[in-house]
Amino acid sequence: MEYKARLSDNPEGRILDKLDELNISSKDSETPRTIHFGSMIGWVRNITGFENLAYLIYDDRGLIEDMVETFCRITERCLPIILEKMEFDAANGWEDICCNSGPIISPKMFDEIVVPRYQRIIKILRSYGIDIIYTDCNGNIVPLIPSFLKGGINCMFPLEINGGSDPVLIREKFGREVLLLGGVDKMVLDKGPKVIEKELLRLKPVVEEGGFIPHIDHRVPANVSLDDYRTYLKLKREIFNIS
Repeated sequence: MEYKARLSDNPEGRILDKLDELNISSKDSETPRTIHFGSMIGWVRNITGFENLAYLIYDDRGLIEDMVETFCRITERCLPIILEKMEFDAANGWEDICCNSGPIISPKMFDEIVVPRYQRIIKILRSYGIDIIYTDCNGNIVPLIPSFLKGGINCMFPLEINGGSDPVLIREKFGREVLLLGGVDKMVLDKGPKVIEKELLRLKPVVEEGGFIPHIDHRVPANVSLDDYRTYLKLKREIFNIS
């Protein structure tokens, strides 16, 4: 198949040189170290396009499964080579396949096509002691959270409020089984201190429960001024007692 011409699962050329040195140099950093484990269906969407994926998932499901399997094998081949030489605190992936009305493929298809591949990848990560595993998916991820959990992904990012992924509601529905990153509504940043404070106070009980690192739910809008953002940071430090 034409798409495979540049998608060999041969690790050669995919792995950074001098991993031992990089591991030593980064050990003293206070910044958490994460390893990226890629994407399954998200990258397929990038290759085929949104509309083509919507058709192909029905018209040529075998092709879609073959593409997902190809990405899975690449990850399976590369991860152990890196993990043998470097230590990581967490792992992150990218699966940006949701809009505000939900995922672009059904949870049933996601369970059948994607979840078994994630289970293979997450098994490798956990064998090297990595137990915080998150993926980047915008929009309304709620219908897919059970599938992510089944696949071994236990942390969600960036929890886009206006897309339908409210951390307060997710915590109510799934409890501490799901860890959370993001979830501060970016659309309030230019509305003044009182509105920003209200949003942060809304999230405070979930932050206090633990398992939630609050930050802007994706990129800061262009209309937000530097002063607006500084106000947000000041209030965030005060409300969440960040020194």
